Formats: sequence, C-alpha cells, structure tokens
Amino acid sequence: MDTGFKSPYMQIETFALSQTIIIKPFVMRKLNSFVLAAFLLTVSIGIHAQKKDGGKVGGIRFGYHSAAMYDDGSKLSGTKNHQGFYLGFFRDNKLIPALHLGTGLEYFQNGYRVDNENKLVLHYLSVPLNIKAKLGPVFALTGFAPSFKVSEKVFIDGAKSTPDEKSKGFDVPFHLGAGVKILFITIEARYHWGIIELHNGVKSQYLQIGAGVSF
Repeated sequence: MDTGFKSPYMQIETFALSQTIIIKPFVMRKLNSFVLAAFLLTVSIGIHAQKKDGGKVGGIRFGYHSAAMYDDGSKLSGTKNHQGFYLGFFRDNKLIPALHLGTGLEYFQNGYRVDNENKLVLHYLSVPLNIKAKLGPVFALTGFAPSFKVSEKVFIDGAKSTPDEKSKGFDVPFHLGAGVKILFITIEARYHWGIIELHNGVKSQYLQIGAGVSF
C-alpha cells in the first residue's frame, strides 16, 4: 500500500482506495442527459397536472438521516454510518386521485466515520422527484433525487483537513419509501441508493426517517 497517497479514504482509515473517477466522459454525458430529460419530463407532468386539476399540497419535511459508503455492495471496512438530519420542503401534484407526483428541495449530509474524530462529511442540496401511490392514509413512493454537493470536509483526529482530490460533485440516488398521512402530518421512511461512483467504485447509500407538515 502506498502510504503517501493522501485521499480522504487513506487519511482517515489508512484508506486503500484512490479517488480516481472511473466513469467515462461519454457515459457521464449520457447519464446527465438522461437525468435532465427525466427532470424536464416530471416537471412538465407536474405543470400539466396543476393546470388540469389544481390539486397540489406543499409543506416541509425533516428528520433523521443515516449515511454510509459502499464498495461493490459492501460497506467500507472499518467505517460507521454518518448520522445527521435532513431538512427541506416538498410539493405533491395530484395526477389522478390515487397517484401524485412529488418534487421538492432539501439539505442533508452524507459520508462516513471511523470514530467521532475521524470522518468524511459531504454536504448536499437535493431535488427529489418521485411518484407516490396512495391507498387511504397509507402511501408508497419511488423516484430519483438528483443531488449536488456544496461542500466536502475531512476530519483527522478532530482537525478539519482539505482533501487533495475531492469526491464527485453530483449523484442521482434512486429511492423507495413508504409512509402514512394523518390530517396534515406525514410519517415516512425512504432508503436511497447512489448511482454515480463518488470514488473508485464507492457509492453512497442512506436512510431517512422523519415527518412532514403540509400547509
């Protein structure tokens, strides 16, 4: 192992992974084009639904956020989940009585920790897009959450350090979730799987459990 390499992975846990991104430019262009097209399509559907029916509900959502990083489906050796919170707002547009298109904007932190003094923290702004199917007060949802990294911090023995090479600045996690809505209060859980490699083979996964308040 080359102990002189200074990526956050080596700095925190004698990391054995480099941060060379292996996604080819052509694939990235195709993926970004797909994400843009999907975003424009869902926004167009939402605008059409509002014009047709006018059925929409907005509010804030917040709660517990637990994230980790995985390599080939396994959590990085020697690491623990980074735990924090998520906070944002949402809007649900009714397509038909039992089906809604959800959009929004939210903030959260991903990353991992070896202990409280040694950790990697990635700050994101996300634009969740989902389809929600309702049966009475119970619902299930699925979709994507295009996420843009706004900051990256590495802590070594409690001191903040700037990595020589940073993580990829964009991800498009796929998510599944379920919940229940009673009056104007929603309780829900969502699990996200990152699609884009942030480092050499490393992707994010995270769990959100929280509440929403509709206006």
